[in-house]
Amino acid sequence: MLNPEINPIQLAHEPAAADAIADTAAWCDLSKAKGVLITVLHYRGGDTDLVLHVHEGAAASGTTAITAAFPIWYASDALTDPTLVRQADAASFTIDTGLHTGSQVVQFYIDAGILSAGCRYVQLGTSGGHASSIASVTYELVGTRYQNNEAL
Repeated sequence: MLNPEINPIQLAHEPAAADAIADTAAWCDLSKAKGVLITVLHYRGGDTDLVLHVHEGAAASGTTAITAAFPIWYASDALTDPTLVRQADAASFTIDTGLHTGSQVVQFYIDAGILSAGCRYVQLGTSGGHASSIASVTYELVGTRYQNNEAL
């Protein structure tokens, strides 16, 4: 069973116009987790690609992109077929709205071990997107420890 006490979920950005999310998602602290599964739900209302990337920081601020490649999964028409298909590892992903219409789901797994030395926070960043497209972002922590204050 997937337990929200063991794998807590954080709303990183409420549903909003895809072009408004930009770099405004909440930051996620990985100091007491092995990693985070970042989920982006996107509904294509307009034909402007949405480019997804992940920031890292020693503090919860900045726009330094993670340069290491990470696992990515994608459902290009999630309402018709919700199957997430493994993509090539990369440091970013583009939802191609000229190619895919309807609803998409993108998931990234960020292992805390790929962060640069001294970094413990991550944030979903975006560019592009269309005002009539809607997107939302959640973080699901993996391998958390609540029982003590020691970082992993």
